[in-house]
Amino acid sequence: MSEKVKVALKWLKGLLDAESIEYQIVGGLAATIHGGSREIADIDLYIHNSDANKLLVHVSQFISKPLTRYTEYGWDLEYFQLVYQNQKIEIGLSQNTKIQSALDGSWHQLEIDYSASVEKAYQGIILPVIPVHHLIEYKRILGREVDLIDIQELTSSSAP
Repeated sequence: MSEKVKVALKWLKGLLDAESIEYQIVGGLAATIHGGSREIADIDLYIHNSDANKLLVHVSQFISKPLTRYTEYGWDLEYFQLVYQNQKIEIGLSQNTKIQSALDGSWHQLEIDYSASVEKAYQGIILPVIPVHHLIEYKRILGREVDLIDIQELTSSSAP
C-alpha cells in the first residue's frame, strides 16, 4: 500500500466532495481495490465533462498536462493530469471517450456508468469504483501488458 497514493486520494476526494463532483475510480487503482497486486502508478478517475471547470479552479498549481483531447496508448479522450506530492493523478472526462482494441485496432466507445459504481475502501478511504466486470471488459479491449496482468489477477479464484 502506498502512502503517497493515500495522501493524494484524501486530498482529491476532499476537493471532489466539496464541489459535489460525481466521479469513478478506474484503471490500476481500481484493479488494486478489487484485489489486484500490481503497484499503483497513478490515480485514474472519470468525472462528467460538465464538472471539469469546477475542479480545475482548485488544482491549477498541480497541473502537469493541461485539459485537452489526447489520442495515445490506445486511448482517445479529454483529460488532464495533476501531480500532487509526487503522485500522478489523471482525470478523464467521461463523455466521448474511446479505447482501441489491441486485437484489431478498432475503436470502442467507453461508457462510464456512475450509477453502477461500487463503494470500496482503499486504506480507509471510501471511494466510488468501477465495477470489476466493467473494468475487466475494458482492460480486455485495451490488452496492454498491465491490463493482462490485472485481468489475470481479477479473474483468478484468489481475488475477493
